[in-house]
Amino acid sequence: IDEGCRRAVEKMMEIPMSMIEYMWETKRLDREMMRNSEIREERERAVKKARERALKQGIEQGKDQGVLLNLVTIVLKKAKKGMRAAEIAGMLEEKVACIQTILKIKEEHPDYTEEQIAMKMISKSFYPATLRNKERLNEENGKFPFA
Repeated sequence: IDEGCRRAVEKMMEIPMSMIEYMWETKRLDREMMRNSEIREERERAVKKARERALKQGIEQGKDQGVLLNLVTIVLKKAKKGMRAAEIAGMLEEKVACIQTILKIKEEHPDYTEEQIAMKMISKSFYPATLRNKERLNEENGKFPFA
């Protein structure tokens, strides 16, 4: 056994130092590549999660805006038929103040479309479902951000 060990040591001693340095450098680079790969995978997971969260938030905002736009449309139709704010509020189970706001905006701006009225309500924070989405408005063109 001692003879075998001695010969193995002699063979190892014959390996040039440059080869040993090359092997160590290769091992170091391999570890670095593995680390970078793990970092990249973690970054990809974080980006995917952020995109999913943004999509979910966008869908929720779209729902809120759609509900408000639908409410404005119905309120204006009912008002056109001669119904008062209190009657409309009772029928739609909404707050009278909310219905009055819609009618007041239409009265102040008769040329506004239903979408513009809804945007005005959002920008003024009249409609509770849109309070959390106020910062997402695109008020320059009076359109819903996802329209």
